[in-house]
Amino acid sequence: MKEAVTEPLQSDNRSEPASAGVQEQSPLQQAEERILSDLVNALLAEGLWEAGGRVEIVDAAQLNTDSRLLEWNANLNRDPDQNSDRGRKAADYVRLLRWSSHRQEGHQLVFPVRPAIVQAYRYVTGGGVYEVPTAPGAIPARIGVMEVWKRVTEALFPSNGLQPEGEPENGATRLTKLLQLTLEQTRWTREEHSLSTAGGSLPRLEDLAGLERLAALRDRPFHPVAKAKGGWTQADYHRYSAESGQPVTLQWIAVQRQHLLHSGGLREAELASITCPADLLLSSEERSLLREAMQRLELPEEQYIALPVHPWQLAVILPKLLASELAAGDFVPLHAAAGAYYATSSARSLAPAGGGAAHVKLPLGIVSLGAVRYLPAVHMMNGERGQRLLEQARQRDAVLKERLSLCDETNWWAYLPESADFFDDPPRHLSALIRTYPSEIIDSEGTVLVPMSALAVHAPNGTHVLDAWMQMKGMQINEAGAESLFGEVCLHFLHLCLRLFRLGVMPEIHGQNALLIVKHGHVSGMLLRDHDSVRLHLPWMNEHGLSDPCYKMKPGYPNSLYNETPQKLLFYLQTLGIQVNLYSILEAVADRYGIEESRLWHALKSSLNLAMGLAELPADVKAIVEQAMLGEASWPWKNLLKPLLEQEGVPSGSMPSGAGQSVNPFRQLNSVQPGDG
Repeated sequence: MKEAVTEPLQSDNRSEPASAGVQEQSPLQQAEERILSDLVNALLAEGLWEAGGRVEIVDAAQLNTDSRLLEWNANLNRDPDQNSDRGRKAADYVRLLRWSSHRQEGHQLVFPVRPAIVQAYRYVTGGGVYEVPTAPGAIPARIGVMEVWKRVTEALFPSNGLQPEGEPENGATRLTKLLQLTLEQTRWTREEHSLSTAGGSLPRLEDLAGLERLAALRDRPFHPVAKAKGGWTQADYHRYSAESGQPVTLQWIAVQRQHLLHSGGLREAELASITCPADLLLSSEERSLLREAMQRLELPEEQYIALPVHPWQLAVILPKLLASELAAGDFVPLHAAAGAYYATSSARSLAPAGGGAAHVKLPLGIVSLGAVRYLPAVHMMNGERGQRLLEQARQRDAVLKERLSLCDETNWWAYLPESADFFDDPPRHLSALIRTYPSEIIDSEGTVLVPMSALAVHAPNGTHVLDAWMQMKGMQINEAGAESLFGEVCLHFLHLCLRLFRLGVMPEIHGQNALLIVKHGHVSGMLLRDHDSVRLHLPWMNEHGLSDPCYKMKPGYPNSLYNETPQKLLFYLQTLGIQVNLYSILEAVADRYGIEESRLWHALKSSLNLAMGLAELPADVKAIVEQAMLGEASWPWKNLLKPLLEQEGVPSGSMPSGAGQSVNPFRQLNSVQPGDG
């Protein structure tokens, strides 16, 4: 069900007066409304509305006496699904948030909210943000994303527009540009016809690359600038983004072995093995093509190794950032293209066009979520160490050994001259990692891999992955089936996460890294990929005989991999695991099948209680989980906007991060009304 829909969204400019009426939104307008919703909700969760002005939350009826808002309120409560139980209940609990800037007089912003579960209040998607002049007889006007953001930044940073020319961009200026780019690239995405599933056909569970493209439609859930890929032109976006569905043919360069680090941080020139990336990624015919190119350029294989490069990286980034190294002959373009791949939702990870176990991850000099997406040797070294830690955990727990699978990420190569430091910037732009999926999963009859991020989004034709899943199981496609599958997903995910937690380990468990293993329609396990951020609590690890992975960290920089307390480790299950991963799925399922969010939260809570029993938690560990998850009045909250606003200097390879506080959703569940989300 779509929430109360008013006139079409205008992303940059003011729209018609508030009395314009109710119309259906186009797919583009719906996508832009999603960005507005994510922005308003992030501002609410992080307290930025209060920081910049005075906030009042009132019943809609209290404003009905104001003639300027009378018609708007009538439109707001004219829910397109008002004949359904959910539509009637939802309309009963809508409130209005009225915001007055501390620094701007003469107008207010007003928008509909309702009491929520994951945070105190959430924006009513589709309700619109209205600027209400205080002059007598003035008419409210609906404003779009950039106008809303402009009002907020003017209140928070009144001198931001006076930033001296030539100085590095501050966080507010950079975030404004990211928001503009997000809107622009969202329009580009909606122009991609290849994403439009024909008619009413369903997503194909056996098409992993297709599910990755679907997940890319939303990218990082709830983040208002998740779609922004800084550095790509529109042509680049259409050619290389996951949403475009266009094959990407790898380019190849020859790199001097003496300048390469290999798996384990060893020098390639010192290794007896002659295994190369091409051996893992290409057919015999394609490998012959590379050998011929190296022979033509008189590059002996004893001294050089062929490394895959993303075509955009080769054309745009390497000539600019590694020009002197190119001139010195440290690496030589082979002018050879071989290996067809599709971009996944992360853009820099590529899946083989013909299917198969070997995927490749390549650096990209684009900026996404405040970080440059390069691929340094130190990240891949830490990924190896994180993988070894997870393998140890599997050996200590019979259930994990049976149900938790790992992609192998121990084959990698990174350009790093002997004179360079692990943390120098330019070398990070030339590297490659081969991610190998377990053959026992890839080759298993009746087994498919479903990225959890694909469950958090609708296909362009309005269908959902659960539709295909129910069809696979021979179920009717309805809300009962969707609720049952949602509970199954939550139970398996939380069960395995808690088994890892009791050992003192917590992987990076957002929806892009965690894939469900679905065998004959049932969840049989979980597959993890991208192991460079496996977090830990050493005292519990030591109790279970797990070795410290000895991560390589940059001196003087924040370190979130080692956590002093179990509660700090549990933070990542609460935030990435539940507030981001499971809640994004919950929201999409509620919207697609017309189920109350509170009902699905009850299902999630039930799954958590069952998972705590199945995980065989020792009494002291169970007490910690119960208190943090169910007993505390508040939960930690992973901030989205504040870290970007506070970011100084040029973006690095690490996404800016920060935490705040929010409500405990399971305690909030007891106080909200039906229809709240």
